[in-house]
Amino acid sequence: MRLKINRILITTVFACLLLFVSYLSSAGQTVTNVTHLPLVVTDLRSWIGPNGGYITAVAIDRYNPKVVYAGTWGSGMFKSQDNGQTWQLANQGLGNLYINSLAIDPTKTTTLYAGTYKNQLYKSIDGGNTWTWSGAGMQDQAIVYSIAIDPTLSSRLFAATRGISNNGNPPWKGVLYKSADAGQTWTPVLTNVGGVDAQDWVYSLAVDPNYHNNIYAASHEHGPYYSYDGGENWNPIDSGITDYSGRAIVIDPRKMDSSTLFYGVWHFATVYKSITRGEDWFLSNNKIGYNKVYTIAIDPLHPDRVYLATFTRGILKTLDGGINWLLGGLQDDNIYSIAIHPTTTSTLYAGTAGNGLQKSLDAGTTWQPANSGIDNAMATTIIVSDPQRLIASIYGAGVVQSTDRGLTWSTMNKGLGDKFVHALVQNPGVPSLIYALTNTGGLFLNNLNNDTGWVSLGLGLPLTEGDQPAFPADHPFATHEMQEFTISPDNDVSGNQTNNVNLLVMTFAPSNPHIVYMGTGGSGVYRSTDNGHNWLPAGLDGETIQSLAVDQVDSNLVYAATLTPGSIKVSMNGGTSWSDASLPVTIYSLATAPYPYGFLYAGTSAGFYRYKSGNWRQMGLVDQVVTAITINPINQERIYAGTATNGAFYTNDGGLSWQLADENLNGFTIQSINLDPSSPNIVYFSTKTHGIYATKIGY
Repeated sequence: MRLKINRILITTVFACLLLFVSYLSSAGQTVTNVTHLPLVVTDLRSWIGPNGGYITAVAIDRYNPKVVYAGTWGSGMFKSQDNGQTWQLANQGLGNLYINSLAIDPTKTTTLYAGTYKNQLYKSIDGGNTWTWSGAGMQDQAIVYSIAIDPTLSSRLFAATRGISNNGNPPWKGVLYKSADAGQTWTPVLTNVGGVDAQDWVYSLAVDPNYHNNIYAASHEHGPYYSYDGGENWNPIDSGITDYSGRAIVIDPRKMDSSTLFYGVWHFATVYKSITRGEDWFLSNNKIGYNKVYTIAIDPLHPDRVYLATFTRGILKTLDGGINWLLGGLQDDNIYSIAIHPTTTSTLYAGTAGNGLQKSLDAGTTWQPANSGIDNAMATTIIVSDPQRLIASIYGAGVVQSTDRGLTWSTMNKGLGDKFVHALVQNPGVPSLIYALTNTGGLFLNNLNNDTGWVSLGLGLPLTEGDQPAFPADHPFATHEMQEFTISPDNDVSGNQTNNVNLLVMTFAPSNPHIVYMGTGGSGVYRSTDNGHNWLPAGLDGETIQSLAVDQVDSNLVYAATLTPGSIKVSMNGGTSWSDASLPVTIYSLATAPYPYGFLYAGTSAGFYRYKSGNWRQMGLVDQVVTAITINPINQERIYAGTATNGAFYTNDGGLSWQLADENLNGFTIQSINLDPSSPNIVYFSTKTHGIYATKIGY
């Protein structure tokens, strides 16, 4: 069980300490070592947040709208019974915590279906309290993108899936399934969209509420399809459509008029509309241009009010059935899902990529977080600015800070042009300077001594014209959009060929803090000699750099781990030229030890390695994928290692033997490990799906 900080205890301890300090001061004593405040907390073992994260699916109980469900990417299902004010885990029985889709039985709302990433489907008949696998008949490792339930016969439902190919590479196999027994068994009814050798699948499904044998499907590359016989036979319905990159299809929910459909696309056209049950379509994107639509929701009481969840402009909405479109809020977020309250339809919920669940009470004019209890934040880095102030990067939510050591958090995004932050880096020479490395927005700098916020810098660094994710789908740090959209090797998610560049890792030279190296996604290494203001290429062009390390004494001795398995490069001249120091495993993390040791350490797909004088030595954790390593600056033989699936470990003897760092981290992917500089035994683990964990290791 995950332990929470006893806030009352901490508050009491802190208050007592303040009284003690006050007493000493009044007695004429000089108080020093205030930075050692963390040492007062003797049992620091806690998940400290922040709440939120990747919310991929949202659904509301139509008969009891206080009950809301949220599917997450990595933490499974959450349930709220108080209109989204607080949330509790609802995972019992779920064998896969990566949720792609969610549907509630319209006639018996305690029955739910959850589609997963590569583990077919799960079903609950008790309102999400328990789940059972319900994917019999589905293809191996099926990703379930959409679930549609017949509103008049709820034992009949449909599921749109994508599976693996024979060799694990494209083209992937898309199959649309039908169940006639409430999900006990599934039968394929639409396969090989576009042809046997084509790569295509269905993303979205809709059932006509009036004529329940009419089923509509939006395919990935071949436009909308329909069936007029309950899903047995399918045909394209594309008259008037020029953009076939279907992502969402919805039908007017009113039972008196189901002739109106909206079809959202991913590439160029944004949205089409049909008023003839899909026989003919026309563009409905007036004044909004090109947007990537992920899902669509129609107001059940005011069907001319339609919402688009996009990956380009947050939420877009129309009040006149698509004649005109307006901004609907959350413009800085990528939106996965929108759910509309069934009776008070001005109340909306939106699931975002990284920024948690958002709620609006005024039809999308304003939004507020509704994340209390949802622990699914993808934390990439944390910096301990002072004993009480923590600054963390949350992928998709930007930068957040806490002034009470993680009890509460607030956003810190003023001026930040991209909230998808791969890392935060603190300037070792001027600790008040914090750098943010973003996915496509470039490099940003924040001076903590003023309130200017983030300013863009990094003259000479390459920037991307697209937004293809930095890592491939099988990488430990891959996110939902990475795993879903990195499917065409020569195209980005918009269908355009790009030379994508992300800023992934930045490392200052320990011996000269003016010199700093940058590792990019696709453009190799860059070097700056003025604290990151100006940059020049430093080799390995075309490579994605997973980690960098600089020698503790020689600022020109640099190591780079690339995305290519087994490829680690070394430069003796600051990146002018590079040679191989290959290790026949994938390297995820590098760190150099201070002298007299002078070792290079590597976290790899086959454990922990040490390098010196051209020789590698395996140093334990052989069966672990080591994703992050950090060296204790006071005791160089104490090294912390985070893994892809099994939490974290530490060694007190340079890697000869290892111990489990904390059982509460078991099963989690560690993205980075950071230490409190005033007390390096206090360790912060940034995780892929559960935010940040703080613990004290050793004395």
